[in-house]
Amino acid sequence: MLSNWFKWLIRRLLIKNTTQNEILEIEIREHQNSEKVSTMKEAYNYYRNRTDIRNKKVDVDWRTNSRIELGLFKKLVDQKVGYLFSKQPTISLEGEESQDFLDSVFDEDLLSTIKSLGKEAVMKGIAYGLPYYDENGRLRLFKIPSEQIIPFWKDERHLELSAFVRVYNQAVYESGVKKTKTFVEYYDEKGITDYIWTGSHLELNPLSKETKGNFYYVNADGTRIPYTWEKVPLIPFRYNEYEDGLLVQTKSLIDNIQLQMSTNADMLADMPKLIYVLKNYQGADLGEFMNNLNKFRSIKVSSDGGVDTLQADNDTGGVEADIERSRKFLYEAARAIDTQDDNLGNASGQALKWRYTDLDLDCNELENEFQKGIKQFLWFVEQYAANKGVAFDSSKFTYVFNRDIISNESEAIQDCVNSIGILDDLSIREQHPWYQPEVEKRLKEQQEQGQDPYSQTNFKKVDEDYDDREQEKDR
Repeated sequence: MLSNWFKWLIRRLLIKNTTQNEILEIEIREHQNSEKVSTMKEAYNYYRNRTDIRNKKVDVDWRTNSRIELGLFKKLVDQKVGYLFSKQPTISLEGEESQDFLDSVFDEDLLSTIKSLGKEAVMKGIAYGLPYYDENGRLRLFKIPSEQIIPFWKDERHLELSAFVRVYNQAVYESGVKKTKTFVEYYDEKGITDYIWTGSHLELNPLSKETKGNFYYVNADGTRIPYTWEKVPLIPFRYNEYEDGLLVQTKSLIDNIQLQMSTNADMLADMPKLIYVLKNYQGADLGEFMNNLNKFRSIKVSSDGGVDTLQADNDTGGVEADIERSRKFLYEAARAIDTQDDNLGNASGQALKWRYTDLDLDCNELENEFQKGIKQFLWFVEQYAANKGVAFDSSKFTYVFNRDIISNESEAIQDCVNSIGILDDLSIREQHPWYQPEVEKRLKEQQEQGQDPYSQTNFKKVDEDYDDREQEKDR
């Protein structure tokens, strides 16, 4: 049966004498050899500190060949992810029953998945989440590695999917032998079709010859009834509008820093403390001289020959200055904060905000893209709520990312004190650097016990009868 995606291609006259499976085969071959997938895999390797410096070679065997890997890309990615995703988000929905339901959906496991999607998006430019029901019937979100997905978009802006393909390798055991096979899953509005990729064409998976549902309802007698979502169950979470990962902006600078440091280390290791001046050396060439010197620590000279020495100059200041410049350019290109900056620790609150400007701007775009993804996920949450019989109005849903910014605590606390009477108490507490959501529960317990929550502070208690007494004086 043809999918709506394939019918759309036919209506647009974009297909001629080609079957749906043939199109999928063309797309799979193109995907596997694409620059985009290659860049995604490279980004993963750089995050795991497996960089191009490992390919560095030397032209002579005895020379040192340092390959220094600094983990710079991991540091940049983790900084952005930690800044936006490390702190508990503020998630709210009107109604106590709805809030309890929401808390059960956006639990620790799901928030961890969202953070993992954030890391994937920053690394590779885009991340994909697959909504599904687990064995306990709970709505979950599964992160699929980005390089496994071939999306078929309905529009140029990549806002909605018509279908998608997942291509992945998996170990199988056949006749006592372990092999790796490539499996293909095709998702559309009708469900899932499983294939095996032979390297040149698709074959239906013999274990699943028919289209499967996205999930199943199990009757009392154990019968499984397949169901599908009304939407294609894949949610994109982008790093930016163009789906470019962070490595696109930083790879050349990371490579340069590591190459300069490795070359500098080679020079320091190989540079002799002395330079030898030979007189009547009994050898074929200087290569033989260096070989004998390095291996045997001795050389042959004629009766009137000799060896003089000069002090070698091992000044590496120029190289170190270039490394420092490249490091500065790297943090500029990555829109990140150099935590080794000597002035960072003593900066005032306003200065800290200024230093966070680039990181904030980059994370603003990341947050906007993730808000779109969470909004798409809400559609699946609404279906889940309907199945549970819970009233859920997504228009009253809010998801606030709480950024993990370094702040001057003394200034922040003083700002809270100065805001009394201007903002409500809850808003002030939420801006306090020590605030945690659990504070509200403890404050409520204090109030129930008749204890003034502000009795141990320097806050001045408002005299509620003051205005009435002043009016009496005026009379």
